[in-house]
Amino acid sequence: MKPLFFGRDGLRAGWRLAVFLVLGQLFAKAMFFAASRLGYAEIEGWTKEGFVVEGGISALAGILAALLIGRFERKTLADYGLAPRRAGLLFLEGVGWGLAGSVAIVAILVALGGAKIHGLALHGGELVRSALFWGAAMLLLGIAEEFLYRGYPLVALARGMGFWPAAALLSAIFGAVHYFFKPMETWADGVSVGLYGLLWCLTLRRTGSLWFAIGFHAMSDYADMVLFAEPNTGNNGLPVPGHLLDVSFPGPAWMTGGPCGTEASLLVFPILAAYFFLFDRRFPRGMSTFLYTRREAPRPALVPPPS
Repeated sequence: MKPLFFGRDGLRAGWRLAVFLVLGQLFAKAMFFAASRLGYAEIEGWTKEGFVVEGGISALAGILAALLIGRFERKTLADYGLAPRRAGLLFLEGVGWGLAGSVAIVAILVALGGAKIHGLALHGGELVRSALFWGAAMLLLGIAEEFLYRGYPLVALARGMGFWPAAALLSAIFGAVHYFFKPMETWADGVSVGLYGLLWCLTLRRTGSLWFAIGFHAMSDYADMVLFAEPNTGNNGLPVPGHLLDVSFPGPAWMTGGPCGTEASLLVFPILAAYFFLFDRRFPRGMSTFLYTRREAPRPALVPPPS
């Protein structure tokens, strides 16, 4: 039975991923139990408080699981994509990229008559508080989803099957989770989410860090749901409470994405193509020094062979 579980690099990639998922679930369940004992209760629909608690627990559970496994693999969080080197710069650049795509698609919708911006939805201190609170919520969501789909799981699977097969598999799962586990979903939403996942795998491959993808992901969600008040099927086809702008989307569903938001708009696919093209120019091949995708060399024998 040993070859079923162990290869030349030790425990096989699929089992490493299984251990990570089980540990992550255990840590998350323990933290949710502790939060419930402290008075936290899940509320139907999306709230910024719920996003902060659940995003924070998911991110922390994944990181704790990776830290524990890393003690046995002799690796650190840097080996799983959370390297401190250039983290701030990559994060801020990712934020800029995420904002650019969201602004572009809303600008196109406004020009085509598919969206109308009526002004601010909040004012004064309430606007500032909501903007900051939702910013923290989306940051935690970005860290959680990026590390759980493109952090340790991608590192583990890439060692066994290569980077791009692993990236394609995890991106397909990322899109499928959105398609099958959210109501009112469309094929366009599932496909676009999967392609965004593949794009964020590319950013990891080229930059050697998850921080670009975390900034991109967090700001893209923030701009779509909080800034531009787009609906989302995860919130029963409604915008999140406390959104910043008063925006309506009277255009047809193929253009606006309907209750799914603009990630299900057919206009998102040219924007995704532009992202892949521009990112390839911004970060050409060979720039990354993140070599985790190579199989580790076998450990040297404890006793040298006879000469």
